[in-house]
Amino acid sequence: MVFKKIKSEGWEIKIQSMLLQKLINEEEENKKCCKRKIILGLVLCLLLCFLITGAIIYEVTKESWQATDPETKEVYFNISNVEDDKAVVSCYYTMPGSLSSSELLPSDIHSQLCTHINVAFAQIINKEIYLDNVQRQIISEVVNLKKKNPNLKVLLSIGGAGAQDGFSDMVVNHTSRKIFIKSVKHTLRNYTLDGIDLDWEFPAVKDYQNKLNKRERQHFSQLLREIRAEYVRERKDYLLTVAVAAQQIIVDAAYDVDQINMYVDYANIMTYDFHYYTQFTPFTGFNAPLFARASEQLYMATLNINYTVEMYKNKGLDASKIVVGIPTYGHSFTLVNENNTNVGSPSSGFGELGSLGFVNYPDICTFINTHENNNLDMKRDQDAKVPYLSRNSEWVSYDDTDSVIEKAKFIRKQKLRGAMIYSLNADDYKGVCRELHGQEKFPLSESVRETLKD
Repeated sequence: MVFKKIKSEGWEIKIQSMLLQKLINEEEENKKCCKRKIILGLVLCLLLCFLITGAIIYEVTKESWQATDPETKEVYFNISNVEDDKAVVSCYYTMPGSLSSSELLPSDIHSQLCTHINVAFAQIINKEIYLDNVQRQIISEVVNLKKKNPNLKVLLSIGGAGAQDGFSDMVVNHTSRKIFIKSVKHTLRNYTLDGIDLDWEFPAVKDYQNKLNKRERQHFSQLLREIRAEYVRERKDYLLTVAVAAQQIIVDAAYDVDQINMYVDYANIMTYDFHYYTQFTPFTGFNAPLFARASEQLYMATLNINYTVEMYKNKGLDASKIVVGIPTYGHSFTLVNENNTNVGSPSSGFGELGSLGFVNYPDICTFINTHENNNLDMKRDQDAKVPYLSRNSEWVSYDDTDSVIEKAKFIRKQKLRGAMIYSLNADDYKGVCRELHGQEKFPLSESVRETLKD
């Protein structure tokens, strides 16, 4: 080190001390800088390790989320356990009160008729699934149909019309829902079922002014999420489906459609009962019109299958999740003036045909066969694509093989998931209608199946 020579040794020493201190300070600053660089490097390394670990965990977890089908999408990302290239024919089968009944029994069901059978209905009592002894036996016999058709899926449908209280009590909090989900797992395992179908009619609609009931919409979404999460946790490919309303006024209040789209395999939309007699709607109308009639405006123009499907799409339900309901029954009305048989004509009550206005297809066939040459007027609406008939003061809206084929063609054209038949019990399972169309049994369901078949 060279210093400028100064006469006074004292000054020379002082200058050396100042320079030395400066060098020491610079060295300390360099050390601090190095420490900061080391710490920053360590932080970056830890962050990189964290990202790599997270990516590995995600890939491993994603694999565990996948169902048996390699094409199945992961949970929380629009999951579906249904084969994408095969149309669903989801048939509701209402369990009879006894196995000695003259009603439709499991042994009478064609094993190839449906891709999915929803055995209906189990109830919710004390927040758990309840089945009586007869129902348990019937479920086992329906499951036995899989011996003839291994591709058949059998689901337990829970709820149904008039069973909303069981759902309301169950969904109210996480603890209650957990009790229900535990019973779901127990039922699926014990009866070797393929999944469950939730038919809650309808969340948040009953006593809507009640604050607790208003939250049922949110609680229903949470229930779907928690059931799906439990399937994933146990690495099961069980199906989760729902039956949902068709009328927009109910849909707006009852469902978070985007959540339904996220967690269910598909939604059975109940696109029927658009018109039936009540004291508030005392006029004739179609049970399940495919399209609106040209004369229908405003709210009346929304009561048809086409409008309902588009409404659900706009609310976020994928076409691949939409299963369109097709009824095998009709509705009867008593005309105020038997000379006024137009659609929308005044009605004084239910018709004599059927029970409370509900008419099964074989009863309609019998009525037609009996009165075909006796003042029977049969027509088909070219807009709605459905038939209707009248005789004296009796007026009936129904579906026949031609109208259900039109609905099935609509499903194919729209590239929807498939059709839901409600129900096998109301179809002609005894062959009463063979004179009208030549088919032996289940003519409406068979027509849908054949039209949707590749």
